[in-house]
Amino acid sequence: MHKFTTSSGKCLWYDVTNNRISLYSKDKEQETCPVVCFNQPATVDGSRITMFTIEMTQQCNLRCSYCCYSGSYRDRRAHNETEISYELLGDVVEFIKSHADKNAPEITVCFYGGEALLARKKIEWIAGQLYSIYGQRIRFSLSTNGLALTESVIDWLASFEHFLVNVTIDGNKMMHDKCRKTITGKGSYDTIIKNLELFKRKYPSIFDQRVRFLSTVYSWNDVKQLAKVWDDEPVLKGHYPVHISHILPDFLDSARSYDSWEVKDSFYREAFIAYVNGDKGIMGGSFQKLVNIIDGRSLHKLPNEQNIKTCFQELYSCFINVDGDLYACEKFCGTAKIGNVKCGFDEQLALPLLKAFSDRKNKLCPFCWAQRFCRMCMTSLNYTDEEIKKMCNMERDTIDLALKYYCDLKDWEQTNHKKIQR
Repeated sequence: MHKFTTSSGKCLWYDVTNNRISLYSKDKEQETCPVVCFNQPATVDGSRITMFTIEMTQQCNLRCSYCCYSGSYRDRRAHNETEISYELLGDVVEFIKSHADKNAPEITVCFYGGEALLARKKIEWIAGQLYSIYGQRIRFSLSTNGLALTESVIDWLASFEHFLVNVTIDGNKMMHDKCRKTITGKGSYDTIIKNLELFKRKYPSIFDQRVRFLSTVYSWNDVKQLAKVWDDEPVLKGHYPVHISHILPDFLDSARSYDSWEVKDSFYREAFIAYVNGDKGIMGGSFQKLVNIIDGRSLHKLPNEQNIKTCFQELYSCFINVDGDLYACEKFCGTAKIGNVKCGFDEQLALPLLKAFSDRKNKLCPFCWAQRFCRMCMTSLNYTDEEIKKMCNMERDTIDLALKYYCDLKDWEQTNHKKIQR
């Protein structure tokens, strides 16, 4: 059982056993969370993948202070000149042919870096190879900092029928240039905005439909500021980030601080007000993502024994680095590879990772009231047990707030006789 309080002061219980919320009563204080035993998965299935992410290069033309490839993060590579070879790209094509879901209507290939556009010629080559195999079934996506979006690159991207372009923008010039600097230490904002303006001017409909923005923040206070300034830039106005990421935790950096429950609560209070007033932008979107944690939950009783479900059992995505090593996604550290494009997936590499994850869940999660909403996945293996305990506290804070504001929203809808259309 977990006790929480709504903004109006109403005391409520969350019952993990039945996944239900009810009014607080003192007699329930003696009830405890059930002890759950988590069973380790025994198989790895990589035969039906629909999204392949290829690391084209480990070079980058920016030196963002928070980048996980800055060299300051444990078990992660640093920026270097390594680029995937044409020979290996040929192996990647064969790997995709062997492991792509034969029945999927679409297969997506994402180009990743470093700065992927520094390997543009190789992107052109493999895109041509895959298009000749899959035709209209193939979809492409690119992650870029936007610095290399020159006119010729824009023309090339616009020539494709299905090619998404994901550009990272961290707010206005002051916010963006604080962390996202060039190799020479200059801000990158002005050049990127000029490139985006050119893209929108030449191909307005393609820009609106296929260019997506990502943002990276330290704190929820930064998200507030992001929402305030985003529409001030004409080329960004109304074109809000599809994803806002928080910078990866670095517990070795003693100077880093992390948002308290109070900071998060203050943010979501403002986001709630924006949401019920019809905001469809950054604040309203952030609130929607919070309540989605609770909304639509299953009400079946929590079993005492549970089979762990991870991405490994039915891999829908796969990350391929410049050496051809395979990972479930790009968020895994270098020590968590599960195969190579030449040999395929290797259970001798994958099963120990599943065992480590299962052992940790059985150590840390059986008594946790938040286990049914917890979003911590296999990538938690990037961290030590002590680091994960800190991250668990952060996740519980978020879930507590999700419960609080989910109930606030339900109360608001009941009081106003109005259900918000999402």
